[in-house]
Amino acid sequence: METTISVPQKSNSDSAQPQLLFARKPMVAFGVLIAVNAMWAFQFSGARIATRELGAVLVTLLPMAIATLLVAPFAKLNLDLFRGENRSILIDIVLLGTLGIVPAQLGLVFGVERTLASNGSVLALTVPVLTALSAFLFLHEHMTRLRWLSFAIAILGVYLISAKDIEHARLFHLEYMAGNLLILASCMGSAFYNSFSRRALARFSAAQVLVWSFIVADLELLALLAAVERGSWRQLAHLEASVWWSLILVAVFSLGLSMLLYFLVIQSVEVMRAALSIYMLPVFGVLFSAILLGEKLTPILIAGGVLIFVSCFLVTVYEERQRLRTVDGGGNV
Repeated sequence: METTISVPQKSNSDSAQPQLLFARKPMVAFGVLIAVNAMWAFQFSGARIATRELGAVLVTLLPMAIATLLVAPFAKLNLDLFRGENRSILIDIVLLGTLGIVPAQLGLVFGVERTLASNGSVLALTVPVLTALSAFLFLHEHMTRLRWLSFAIAILGVYLISAKDIEHARLFHLEYMAGNLLILASCMGSAFYNSFSRRALARFSAAQVLVWSFIVADLELLALLAAVERGSWRQLAHLEASVWWSLILVAVFSLGLSMLLYFLVIQSVEVMRAALSIYMLPVFGVLFSAILLGEKLTPILIAGGVLIFVSCFLVTVYEERQRLRTVDGGGNV
């Protein structure tokens, strides 16, 4: 039996209104999740471009710091987070930065240098499952029959799209083991952040949660940079324009705008539903390859993409409409 999504009380009145943005608008939420995954899809390529000239810690810190500065003006930060009644939320924010953002971003950047692209693509497919597991553990959300069916449809679609990556993956080769473990750590960090953040969003706005957790990650990455890449700042003066653009695009879209939109969605949509949309990442990877690299879209790839979109539609739109019909009809969900 599915749990009705209630609107939690906020400690900051400025953040109450955005929470209702996607309430009772499942098609809008579905469209936003599609846009979010399109923005996330660029991050893997952006990290590969930047690590050609910069150290992994600096590649992680720079777009994070830029994203923090860009989102901060919209967050209307104050000292409410440090009040006694918000101590548990403060702990959650520290955990989001430490166990979520830092391993998610740093593991990705370190990992792409040490493993095959096919290995990274296959391991990234664990993120929706790990996110659903985190939602079960931390938010007490539950799988329904429709969600099991949707996951099955999505996995079939992903297999059709990623068959070549799965075939060429070398997940258990010793030479790639370190990189694979780092990518897996990144996936676990992403799953934790994508789900656990909903607790803090019950009290603070999307922009506030994003900026405070980014600040925690910025400080930790800055300390790590001083310890292991102290002289890497000098390389910034010699960076090519393409590297700067990749870092800026990651900051604006993959870290800033996409996460703000995702947070706004999960304030009115269960994390398990939103998690399934992450399987759209390989769909956009294929589309970007077709548009930018001229690769051919085969009928099998198109069929896989259609299956993934259908599965996401089922849990994001169809299931929510069924829930709203039940609620409006006076029943219990």
